[in-house]
Amino acid sequence: MNQASSSDYVIAVSDRAFFLLLLALTLLAGGLRVYGLAATPPTSDDFGVVTSAFEFVKRGHYGPTMWQHPKLRDLLTYLSMTSFNGNLMGVKGVSLTLGTLSVPVLGLLARKLFSLNSVALLAAFFMAIDPVHIDFSRQAIQEVQVPFFSLLGILAALYCGPRRHPVPLLISGVLFGLGLAGKWYVMFPLAVTCAALALSSAREPGTTAREKAGELSLLLGTLVLLPATVYLLTYLPWFLHRGYDLADWLAAQRFMLQENLVHQGFNDYLKENSSYPALWFLKPVCWADFILAGGKPIIWIAISNPFVWMLTLPANIYLLYRGRGKVWSLLFLSALFWCSYLPLALSGRPIWVNTSFAVTPFAFMIVAFALVSWAECKRNGRRLIVGYLLVILLAAGPLYLLAIGQGFESSLLHPIIALFRPSNER
Repeated sequence: MNQASSSDYVIAVSDRAFFLLLLALTLLAGGLRVYGLAATPPTSDDFGVVTSAFEFVKRGHYGPTMWQHPKLRDLLTYLSMTSFNGNLMGVKGVSLTLGTLSVPVLGLLARKLFSLNSVALLAAFFMAIDPVHIDFSRQAIQEVQVPFFSLLGILAALYCGPRRHPVPLLISGVLFGLGLAGKWYVMFPLAVTCAALALSSAREPGTTAREKAGELSLLLGTLVLLPATVYLLTYLPWFLHRGYDLADWLAAQRFMLQENLVHQGFNDYLKENSSYPALWFLKPVCWADFILAGGKPIIWIAISNPFVWMLTLPANIYLLYRGRGKVWSLLFLSALFWCSYLPLALSGRPIWVNTSFAVTPFAFMIVAFALVSWAECKRNGRRLIVGYLLVILLAAGPLYLLAIGQGFESSLLHPIIALFRPSNER
């Protein structure tokens, strides 16, 4: 695929500085995600995830938490729990680790697409400080685990080269399979990646029809059959403990699909805070949870940073404008976003902001590219970017306190917290 040319940009970052800054952003992301976590009691979802993990691995049972989703989370949580003797890292370690590592993966993917270190660092920065991503990185549920595998799968696929080297494609297929085993929405970026590589192979000059057929067969095997096989293998405990066969598995998958198509949440409070995907990038959206610990309420409220999220749709328009000259990397990223977003946005049921990770990594890259490109056209572009980053950080401070459950301790944030009281307590 053709990439955006770095020669048009003056906001340049050397390769050495890029890797040092990406490491710094990774450390920042890890610190933000673990800060104060040791003093935070587990939520009901955390307990449910642990119970579900042992029920699935030991008995082949689905649930009780999110039975309608695939089972990689149960396998990873069980492995984590047994490795860390059931302590805090055992419960939340998978999300903490993969949520943190998603930051450098996003930066490397953006760098591969744009060949622009500044854009890659800005995209990674957006994820590192994103309140919603931070909140769910501190939970045992699978939300931040899934994009780690899908982003890394896309990155691996892009390294296969014009001759479709099989090793990167094999790695990509395994990663996409793991992503699908977390949540089904990974099928959309997988389909876009496979289609883009197939189209590139079909248009590759200097290759015979037989060579092109071989490349397409390789793509079919590595990016269709291999992910499906990995997905199926994650159900081994179900097969081994319950004695079911493939026909039973297909029936169970159908029941899961039926529930996902009509799912309305498992408690009434979720319905009060439903978030339709069509609104994700038009206004601040949120996720709220709370518990009582020692007679004291602990309230987690993850609110999207509007100075990043609400730039997504205008930035997409700009991306398409820049890609009109067949800059395939820009068109590929736009396809990743829209093919992942539209199925959610057009859904008739509530889909909460925890599912926004299906599209926000692509949104962060698109916004970063648009901002750097815009700054290049301005006389004081560097100062404008610095000013913009300061605005983001000013907003990120209180949003971070809310996301980690420390907003209740600040009287300035009480009016925001009061907005999330259940309706029967207002």
